[in-house]
Amino acid sequence: MMAATTAILWGFLSIAMKVATEQVPVLTIVWFRFTFAFVVLALMVGLKDRKRLVILRKPPILLLVCALGLTLNYLGYLAGLHYTTPSNAQILIQTAPLMLAMVGIFLFKERLVKAQWLGVALSLSGFIFFAIDQRQGGIISSENFLSGNLFLIGGAITWVVYAAIAKYLGGIGHNPQDLNLVIYGLPAVTLWCLADFELLAAMDLKLWLLMIFLGANTLVAYGALGEAFKRLPAYQVSLIITLNPLITLAAMAVLQIFSPSWLPKDSVGMLGYGAALLVVGGVIQVLRKAPSAKTGVPQVEPSKPEGLKS
Repeated sequence: MMAATTAILWGFLSIAMKVATEQVPVLTIVWFRFTFAFVVLALMVGLKDRKRLVILRKPPILLLVCALGLTLNYLGYLAGLHYTTPSNAQILIQTAPLMLAMVGIFLFKERLVKAQWLGVALSLSGFIFFAIDQRQGGIISSENFLSGNLFLIGGAITWVVYAAIAKYLGGIGHNPQDLNLVIYGLPAVTLWCLADFELLAAMDLKLWLLMIFLGANTLVAYGALGEAFKRLPAYQVSLIITLNPLITLAAMAVLQIFSPSWLPKDSVGMLGYGAALLVVGGVIQVLRKAPSAKTGVPQVEPSKPEGLKS
């Protein structure tokens, strides 16, 4: 349920962020999201147990690297989204859970079985066909398409750094929300000088509500993700959140029927929808066959309801 919450929120996040980037600079959006999430989480944790805030005084070095990874992921993803479209960004960022599974496999010396190689091949084919569909759509210029995709791939790589370290730290006993205090707090402090406060002060109510949604999305989605990593192996969490691009594509298809003025431009043809299914299906094929018990990663078997345990 925690991972599914993250998937749903991320499914709608790219649409909201694309709308925001039309009016607010990328750095300002990233700073606001982290600052909003940090302030709210610090208040929640402080009211519950003030002693837990001590992690802000001397955080582990690995946690600082983790925070840097997520910060660069935010910047890369939002920059890529600005240059391309919500659908393109959501599909290409699926290289992140795929890379996370591959890192886990090679880190623990796992061998890829044939079904996993098939999943990799399906995903790569899907990425290629989706790129062809996007270029045929004519919405994104060649220059923006290349720049945006490079930003997105960079964001995917840094997300893997974040997710792997967050999983490790959660596995050795750290409270996920305590970790998030530092993960949100570091970019809130380091990016404040790059934020456009004059623009923030001049925003109307609608734009403020949009920005608050983006901040709340960060707080809830990554809070739920941290709890999911605490309870499940990383590859199982990735398996669930891989579904979020299908949520984005479905939401964009429905919204285009009503054609609201604020809806960002997007174009996905039948080839693109088929390619998206290849990408998601391929990633799922890799993840569901991922690490076995010998990797040292605990395998969690969901309990079954009474009457079905046999």
